[in-house]
Amino acid sequence: MTFPIVGDLYNLFEIQQSHPELEVDYAIWNRINTSLPEDYKLPDADILERLKQSAP
Repeated sequence: MTFPIVGDLYNLFEIQQSHPELEVDYAIWNRINTSLPEDYKLPDADILERLKQSAP
């Protein structure tokens, strides 16, 4: 079944921001979400740490 839902329901992002006006396709995002490792976040925590270290 496919229908639009609020994208905030999928917690894939390391830095959380709410955008309730954005909708995603339930079937597609559910398939993406179940295909990823359980602790997967975007961007990767290692990359975030490197960015913090390189900031002036």
